[in-house]
Amino acid sequence: MTGGQPVDGKLSVPQIARQMADEGATQVVIVTDAPERYAGIDLGAPVRHRKDLDLVQRELREIPGVTVLIYDQTCAAEKRRRRKRAAYPDPPRRLFINTGVCEGCGDCGVQSNCLSIVPRETELGRKRAIDQSSCNKDYSCVEGFCPSFVSVVGG
Repeated sequence: MTGGQPVDGKLSVPQIARQMADEGATQVVIVTDAPERYAGIDLGAPVRHRKDLDLVQRELREIPGVTVLIYDQTCAAEKRRRRKRAAYPDPPRRLFINTGVCEGCGDCGVQSNCLSIVPRETELGRKRAIDQSSCNKDYSCVEGFCPSFVSVVGG
């Protein structure tokens, strides 16, 4: 699903994983931002953190036959909608990019593949900024090697 659509009946990630395996998928992998949710649950499929998504995709493409990647995460747009209605937890932490420190390399956008990292023209050239209205607050942009991030909690 691409975000917020209701699912007919009770369909869970473990059920989908088992069904795909039963239907003959060569390999099923679950990718999630909270792998601990599946601790102790027999899924018949490995669970990997979403930071490994690219690696998992590369591994699956080398396996002959049908492979299945189950990406278990609430859609970022749906998270923002729910947060506006106070129906989803809103982390008190916000990230900003200090343009005085940013060198404009863009590694934050490459590492996170985040659309909220936007160019900002300054008197010192093009830098990066975080569009706060579209930020999904997963903090993946700080995965790169960049000292320009500023974290504001409760501000």
